[in-house]
Amino acid sequence: MIGGQTLTSQLSEPLILPTSIPNLLVNGSSGIAVGMATNIPPHNLTEILDASLALLRQPDLEIESLLKIVKGPDFPTGGFICGRDEIQPVLRRGSRRDPNARQGFD
Repeated sequence: MIGGQTLTSQLSEPLILPTSIPNLLVNGSSGIAVGMATNIPPHNLTEILDASLALLRQPDLEIESLLKIVKGPDFPTGGFICGRDEIQPVLRRGSRRDPNARQGFD
């Protein structure tokens, strides 16, 4: 099925709108669902496009080659990452572990 029916069923509309860039990586996302949460930081547009083109040219590209293109998240509000050594392992794993987290309860 290419399209879904509109409210009046007189017309159809697309179910999926294509995009020319991976918006989720460029814009980032955060949210909470049932039993899980996500927090994807924004990334540099040029790096993501260069990595996308590299994957299109060579689909079996190794993660090490991609990490040379995508250096890590890009915070448009001026944020920075303390401890840049953890960026590439997080990108390799696809998830983050925070061994330096401290919690306290009163």
